[in-house]
Amino acid sequence: MYDDLPAETEGYVPVYSNNISAVKQIVSEAPRKTIHGGKIYTVGDLLFQVEQDSGIHIINYADVHNPQKLGFIRSFSCKELSIKNGFIYTNNLSDLVVIDITNPTNIHEVSRVAGVFPDLALQYPPKDVLAYRTYFECADPSKGVVVGWNKQSIKNPKCWR
Repeated sequence: MYDDLPAETEGYVPVYSNNISAVKQIVSEAPRKTIHGGKIYTVGDLLFQVEQDSGIHIINYADVHNPQKLGFIRSFSCKELSIKNGFIYTNNLSDLVVIDITNPTNIHEVSRVAGVFPDLALQYPPKDVLAYRTYFECADPSKGVVVGWNKQSIKNPKCWR
């Protein structure tokens, strides 16, 4: 059907988890390196930055010349965020979650509405902006929930975007 598909190329392979309760758990973690930084939101001296597909960085930028990462909020498949009155509104997989951040060192989930973002249940790797196509191994829901992607050499890719 598609004659121009490569026999072997650099692409992405899904990383799966079968532990859905762990994947849906919103937790506070130690600060981590920003790899796929996304949208930001500021409140006072705090900056919240999406780490595409894995969570939200909490950064204190009171000293703009020396910002300090305070922590990381793990939320798998995180894409967007909004903040109002001490609460983060974001996604965890396809669910809308509300996270209390009134104490940024002790965050916790206060509400969840399942299935608000059905399109986020479909998992895709990051798009290589310089490539004509981003190839990847098609996700297989029978293997679990996709919690990440590893870039590596893949043979006969069937999926791309």
